Amino acid sequence: MALYEFEGKAPQIGEGTYIHPSAVLIGDVTVGTGCLIAPGAALRGDFGKIIVGNGSNVQENAVCHATPLQPVDIGDNVIIAHGALLHDATIKQGAVIGMGAIILHRAVVEEDAQVAAGAVVTPGFVVPARKIVMGNPAVVTKDVTDKVLEITRLGLQMYQELAGRYIKGARRID
Repeated sequence: MALYEFEGKAPQIGEGTYIHPSAVLIGDVTVGTGCLIAPGAALRGDFGKIIVGNGSNVQENAVCHATPLQPVDIGDNVIIAHGALLHDATIKQGAVIGMGAIILHRAVVEEDAQVAAGAVVTPGFVVPARKIVMGNPAVVTKDVTDKVLEITRLGLQMYQELAGRYIKGARRID
């Protein structure tokens, strides 16, 4: 993994967390316990703070960047899917950010809310708890049902288990 201290601030990594060797964490980044930071993920805490809560995952090629104005604050048990982009955003517990979604400055995704693949959450927009947003700009389209929440939690559990599997079983062979 590529961990970089920047101006005296170094990434802090919780126990049982797997950071892939091609992921990059720079500066003021804190990753909780039991997390997965996947290949190509970039967490740039050079201007501001990035926090990844316990049990969360940041998947392939996702980018998190914070400015001095506001941290990127990812709560516990959050899924940040492949290729997502978060900039100065707050993602609360149990939320899902879909593949290729963009979450912009001061946006908030509340508890158990979901941002659809490719959606653009505009600056300052609040995605209400247990709602799904889609589109560009993102708009609320429906509720997160109990069934969707159950499926989401199963997917989250798979990624949490995958972190441990990587720690035990991933070996570079070239």
